[in-house]
Amino acid sequence: MNKAEIEISCENPQIVVDSLEPEMEKLDKFSTKIKVDDGKIKLLIEAEEMSGLLAGINSCIKLIRTSIETMKIGE
Repeated sequence: MNKAEIEISCENPQIVVDSLEPEMEKLDKFSTKIKVDDGKIKLLIEAEEMSGLLAGINSCIKLIRTSIETMKIGE
């Protein structure tokens, strides 16, 4: 099993996590766990294949980035 753990700092991590949790459950090639810990987004991605892990990292980072940028537009 291939794994990646990622921490991301942002201003409102709980809002980002709450908005992304439903999307994270729909993914097939990899599994994800997302939570807030110490004011940061903590992301765990697991996949059988390395290609699935890379796809998971890219997908999750894009979703998180889009969520953070959308919050900035609303300010």
